[in-house]
Amino acid sequence: MFENLFNIEKKTFLVTGGSSGIGLVAVEILASRGANVIIVGRSEDKLKSAMTRLKENGITAVSYKICDISNKEDIAALETDIANIPINGFINSAGMVIRKKLLDISDEEFSQVIDVDFYGAFYIGRVIARNMIRHNTKGKMVFILSTGAFKAAIKYGAYSAAKAGVDMLAKTFALELAEYGITCNTLAPTATNTSLTKAMYDADPERLQAVIKNHPLGRIAEPEDYAGALLYLMAPASDFMTGEMIIVDGGKCAK
Repeated sequence: MFENLFNIEKKTFLVTGGSSGIGLVAVEILASRGANVIIVGRSEDKLKSAMTRLKENGITAVSYKICDISNKEDIAALETDIANIPINGFINSAGMVIRKKLLDISDEEFSQVIDVDFYGAFYIGRVIARNMIRHNTKGKMVFILSTGAFKAAIKYGAYSAAKAGVDMLAKTFALELAEYGITCNTLAPTATNTSLTKAMYDADPERLQAVIKNHPLGRIAEPEDYAGALLYLMAPASDFMTGEMIIVDGGKCAK
C-alpha cells in the first residue's frame, strides 16, 4: 500500500537555480531516485560546472537550459522550448540577496532583488502551471522561500519582502490550480552554507558564531539538510498537501 510513497522514477522535474546550493541538492536527490531533471539557470558556466559534478557522481539523467527567470524574453523562450515536455514537478530555487538597510539600498538594487526573487518566481511559476495544465500531469510546484519571509531582519528588507510575496503567490497558485490536481507548496530554509553566505561569514566569523547560537541544533544548515523535505514535496507522499509551508531551520523559529 505504501511502497510507492516516494517513487518518482521516470518523472520529469524542472529546477531553477539548480547549478549550486539548495537547487543543486534538489537536482541530485531527484535524479538519484530515477527522475529526469532539467536545470534552469542564467550562467552557462555554472550550469556546465554543475553538470560535470553530477556526472562525476554518476548522475546522468540531467539536462540544462539557460534562462534568466526575471527576463520576460528568456521566460517566453523557455516556455516554447519546454512546450512538448510534460513537467511533473517544479522547484524554484533561483534567487538573490543584497544586504543593505532600507534607507541605504538604491532603487535599482531594490528592484533587482524584487525582479529576481518575486517577479521571477511569478513568471516561471506561470509557465510551469500552463505546462502542467496542458499536459494534464497533476504536477507539483515548490517555491524555496526563507525564514526571512516571516521574520524580519536588518539589511534583509528587499529580500524578505520578496519572499513574503512569493509565499502568498504560492498559496494563490495552490487555490487556483487545485481544480487541475496541481499542488503548490513552499520550503523555508534557514541560514545555510552556500555561495550566498560563505563570503559574508568568512569576512565576519563573529557573526557566524552568533547565527549558530541562534539555532538550537548548534549549527547552520548545509544544502543537503533540505534533500528529504524536497523529495517529500515532489513525491506521491505529499499528494494531499497544498498551499502549505515546510520550515527546516534547526529549531530557530521554535524559540
